[in-house]
Amino acid sequence: MNTGRSNSSPGRSRSLSRSPARSLCVIGCGPRGASIVERILANVPALYGDRPLDLHIVDPYPPGAGRTWRTDQPGLLWMNSAAEHVTVYPDDSVTCAGPPRPGPTTAGWLDAPLHDGAYAARRDQGRYLRHFFETVTRDRPASVRLFLHRARAVDLRRTDTDTETDGNSPSGRRQRVILDSGHPPFLADRVVLAQGHIGARAESAPPGLTRIGPGPADPDALERIPPGAPVLVRGLGLVFIDCLTLLTEGRGGRYDRTPDGRLRYLPSGREPRLHAGSRRGVPLPPKPSLPPPSSDPSRPSVPSAAPALRFATVEACRALLARPGASFTRDIWPLVLAELAWCHYRALFAEQPDRTRTTWDDFDAQYALLLTDADRLAKLAREAVPDPADRLDLERLTAPLQGLRFTDGDDLQRHLHTHLAAVLRSRTGAARGVASALVDALARLGTVIEELWRSGDLPSDQVGEALGKFTLGTYLSSGPPPLRAEQLLALAEAGVVTFVGPQMRVEIVEADPTGESGVFRASSPALPGTVHEAAILLDARLAAPNPAEAADPLLRALTTRGELVPERDADGRATGLLQLSGGGGLHPVDAHGTEHTDRVIAGPAQFPRPGTNAVYFRQNDAIARGLLGDD
Repeated sequence: MNTGRSNSSPGRSRSLSRSPARSLCVIGCGPRGASIVERILANVPALYGDRPLDLHIVDPYPPGAGRTWRTDQPGLLWMNSAAEHVTVYPDDSVTCAGPPRPGPTTAGWLDAPLHDGAYAARRDQGRYLRHFFETVTRDRPASVRLFLHRARAVDLRRTDTDTETDGNSPSGRRQRVILDSGHPPFLADRVVLAQGHIGARAESAPPGLTRIGPGPADPDALERIPPGAPVLVRGLGLVFIDCLTLLTEGRGGRYDRTPDGRLRYLPSGREPRLHAGSRRGVPLPPKPSLPPPSSDPSRPSVPSAAPALRFATVEACRALLARPGASFTRDIWPLVLAELAWCHYRALFAEQPDRTRTTWDDFDAQYALLLTDADRLAKLAREAVPDPADRLDLERLTAPLQGLRFTDGDDLQRHLHTHLAAVLRSRTGAARGVASALVDALARLGTVIEELWRSGDLPSDQVGEALGKFTLGTYLSSGPPPLRAEQLLALAEAGVVTFVGPQMRVEIVEADPTGESGVFRASSPALPGTVHEAAILLDARLAAPNPAEAADPLLRALTTRGELVPERDADGRATGLLQLSGGGGLHPVDAHGTEHTDRVIAGPAQFPRPGTNAVYFRQNDAIARGLLGDD
């Protein structure tokens, strides 16, 4: 067993008389890093044989789980993906050069009751991930020596002496990995950066004020908020839901059902008073509840969810992008919108045929003919679906408060309570199949866009544009479990949460010489003349990616030296991505235009679904094989 800065399993160390080992380093070992480690080990026998290989893993958190999925976090924090839809094992559906490694989903491995019938606690997902890492590394080839560094990488420096060059590095110069643990640096030939979602350095607050975040929910920081204290909350997404849960249930609050089935919150008296808003001003819609198997033989024969995309397929989009002057916005986005509408109406005709005026076959035939004519498609929908509420209106779904003005705070609260209840019914009630079809289509279309991006078919200067347009997919399909949305409505009705409104603005009012304390002040143009003030600002959101201001010291160091360069779109705006090699490559390109082929940037990605030939696994396999190759 190696000691000090690294650990390896006994009986695996190589003889000093053998030829120098290639040294690989994976920085960040959450789910993405652990999957790349698995793919490296799976490909060693075929690509590297029994040649010695050193594999270094750097992460201050337990490998496999990483920071987000650590196993010591509160059990109140849940995943927002159904446990049966999550796997880290590349099964036989994955078309990659390396061998498959079938294994259980999260639900299959836990084999225990799940929250809200479908969702695992994040710490239990962490146990699954740690088990995965421990299993694949325990069974690694005997030629691989494993080093685990429970530390943070703070810099990556090229060697500059003859004694430290090595033919295993494409550049001929090895890289010195510098850690914050105080242990000596080690050398690596090829390095993967897989730190996951990188937060920004915290902004300081003026004296007398407290700012928490942005970043994932921090239980220790939230615990310091006094009971009854007013708190401004910026962000209504998943981080908000986590913070809300810790500040209510985590402080002893309870829920019960009223006789009419409504959920009611019973406060503990230790809750703060939350004034929450965001750009949209409304929380994320919840995930649709999973439907029970249908046993009704009278159901229409048209299934509620398409087994495959019809119009915006990878092949169709790839052919369009291959044309000279192709544009994502002009050529691909209309197909995406047409696909979404087709999936919506397909489900509506199947689930609620009484809400339509024609047959599905007639509607489908006309729809295919009018695919590229948005105006005539809209006319077709009006003729076939009489109630506007049944038609797909993405603007209404994604910006439900746009253009509205409210007479006072009570008017806004009533409107939002009604809105939350209606959204909850649409995603959990008898008609949830339509919402489920839309969410399923968004997930599959997101995979198409990722495939085009990762393969290099989508030009790098259009990636930011594509991801920006697809934020509607994030909003409509990445919400919390349904029970969490129902609890939010109960908390709003109990007065624990007050909504600020859309386009929330926060300003700092400094303390004045007369002794008046400073405050954070929030307002919304939808509610003129109304302000909310507090000495505490909770930024319940993830910071926009910016390598130069990242909390991660390694990214800051590489960006400062120009070894990492932010990507910009055609208009020169930063996209939040990094400049990477073309053709789907993941090698960083520095400020001088040099491609660093001995470095790989493996950004965060959603958990793949089993049986879907996920691009996640295919890309990780390609990364691993590149690290092991002789080029």
